[in-house]
Amino acid sequence: MKKVIALVVALAAALAVSGSAPAQTGNAQLDGNSHPNVGALLAKRKDGSLAIVCSGTLVTTRVFLTAGHCTDYLMSSLGQFDAYVTFDPNFGTDSGHNIFSTPYHGVLYENPAWKPPYHHDTALVLLDSPVSGITPATLAPRYLLDQLKAAHALGDLLYTNVGYGTSEKVVVQGSGPTFPFDGLRKWTVSAYHALDQSFIHLNQNLNQGWSGTGYGDSGGPTFVDLGNGPIQISVVSTGDVPLYSTSVNTRIDTDDARDFLDPFLALR
Repeated sequence: MKKVIALVVALAAALAVSGSAPAQTGNAQLDGNSHPNVGALLAKRKDGSLAIVCSGTLVTTRVFLTAGHCTDYLMSSLGQFDAYVTFDPNFGTDSGHNIFSTPYHGVLYENPAWKPPYHHDTALVLLDSPVSGITPATLAPRYLLDQLKAAHALGDLLYTNVGYGTSEKVVVQGSGPTFPFDGLRKWTVSAYHALDQSFIHLNQNLNQGWSGTGYGDSGGPTFVDLGNGPIQISVVSTGDVPLYSTSVNTRIDTDDARDFLDPFLALR
C-alpha cells in the first residue's frame, strides 16, 4: 500500500489519471472483515460508475479520514468536490471492479494548510448520513508518538497498514515494471524507522521480513496496538517509487492535524 495519488484508478483502467498513490507490498494478507472501518475513496467516471482513487478510515459515523493529496486530486484534476466511499472489502472481485455494498456520499474537505506534495496531508469526506453497523476507528491523541518516542517505545511496536492499494513491483519483459491491482482490502505489517514533526517513516523492506503500502493505499491508516486495541496514528502519504523499502505517513497526533479534524469529529 504505497502512497502518492490516484494511480490505482489508472492501474484499474478505470480513469485516466497521473501521479501515484501507494498500495500494499509483499506478504499482504486479505483483510476480509478484520478492519471494517477502512474503506475506499471513490471517484466518478464519465459514465457515472465509480473507481477507487485512495483509501481511508471511518473515524466517526460521518467522518472518513484520508489524505490531502487524494482530495486535491479529485478537486483540482477532476473538478469533483464530493465523493463516494465504500467499505466493501472485495471491490474488484469481478472484471468490472464493481462495488457490492452501498457507497456512501459526502463532501470533501482538506486541511487548509495542505500544500503539494504532502505537506499537512490530511483531508476528509463529511458523509451526508451516519454509517451504521461499523465501529469507527480510534484516533491517536495529541502527541502520542512524541510520548512513545520519549519512552523509547516506537521501535518495539508493530505497525499495521490497511488499504486497497497495489502490490509490489512485477517486471514484465518488454514493457517494464507494473504494480498489480485487484481492488481487495488487505493488511500488512511494517517496522519503525524514524519520526519527525510531520511524518512517521516505516520500514517495509521485504528482505528484512517487513511489508507495507503501495499505490492506492494513500490516505489509508496505520494502526498500533498499545494493549487496548488498534489506534490509528497516521495516514499514508508517500514512499519509495518501487514500493520496496520505506513508507512515509502523515501523523494525525499533531496540533496541525487535530486542529483541522476536531471540529468535524464533534459533528454527529
